[in-house]
Amino acid sequence: MFEKKDYIVEISKLSKGKNTLQLLINKELFEEFECEEALDLKVNLELNIFKSERLLEFSFNFQGQMVLQCGRCLQPLTLPLNKTTKLYVKYGEQPLQDDEQWVITEDENNIDLTNYIYEELRVEIPLSPMHKNIDDCDKEMINMLANNNVSSKKEDKEIDPRWEKLKEIKNNLK
Repeated sequence: MFEKKDYIVEISKLSKGKNTLQLLINKELFEEFECEEALDLKVNLELNIFKSERLLEFSFNFQGQMVLQCGRCLQPLTLPLNKTTKLYVKYGEQPLQDDEQWVITEDENNIDLTNYIYEELRVEIPLSPMHKNIDDCDKEMINMLANNNVSSKKEDKEIDPRWEKLKEIKNNLK
């Protein structure tokens, strides 16, 4: 079950210097955002946080795999995931969030990383996920697609006689 509290870092509980957190991320994170593209997700996140007086530096190290549906054969496709990102959070007067830097107010005690983690994983999903090698695809589905393609080409060659008559009229007008 998805627990939002797992993705919230309590700043006051961090000691100055390096802090390390471990988090296991699964498909439930994607379900929370109603993203159905990932059939399964198993990612270990090592989150190193360096806390100083005016700055928090987050280093995210994602290791694991995503299971997606192949766009060619519709069978499960496992994509390995090995990604490192950084996020800087500093204190300021006006809150701000962009891709690599956030600004929080002095009275802020919690940092919710749910959206950040989801977006970093979501961007790893290819537009059209496919097995790298067609030999890894479901052979039955590939054969079915090939047969369907051949039959549609045959249908293209058979032209309705009415269209032939229209072509003749068009050619005579030139």
